[in-house]
Amino acid sequence: PGRTAAMTSGGARRYPAVGWLLLAVLLVVLGLGGCGRKGPPVAPKRPPLTQVTTLAARLEGDTVFLSWQPAGESNVRVHRYVVLRSQADPQKLPCPDCPRVFQKVGELFVDPVTETVKFSETLADGFIYIYKVQPMGSSGDTGPESNSVTIDRSAP
Repeated sequence: PGRTAAMTSGGARRYPAVGWLLLAVLLVVLGLGGCGRKGPPVAPKRPPLTQVTTLAARLEGDTVFLSWQPAGESNVRVHRYVVLRSQADPQKLPCPDCPRVFQKVGELFVDPVTETVKFSETLADGFIYIYKVQPMGSSGDTGPESNSVTIDRSAP
């Protein structure tokens, strides 16, 4: 019993570097594992832009007029609205479950004085048109797309 105690204390005195090495390894392992993985800084979250739910369309002759009310209190952050359109030939309609392809056809900057936003364009005969609008903030952040409206110009 006495000899074991003497060896332990004597071994620690004989090899002090081993104790320091073990302590250093333990600190490195705890330091790497405890901090976790670092990533790039993340900007503070802003409230999302509000979805437009009042999109309406009116056809006069060959011109469609779209109008909507800016939505909600986060409207202050809306810098512009992007108008999206899908155009389909009724003879070549995509499958019912296939997603529609929308293209940007207009961009309207928000006038803080007006309360209604309007857009118009001339349409060709023989197509079915679907429109949506999407709010966009000044930093390029986008809100959800609006309700859609359909204009059918396929009938002669």
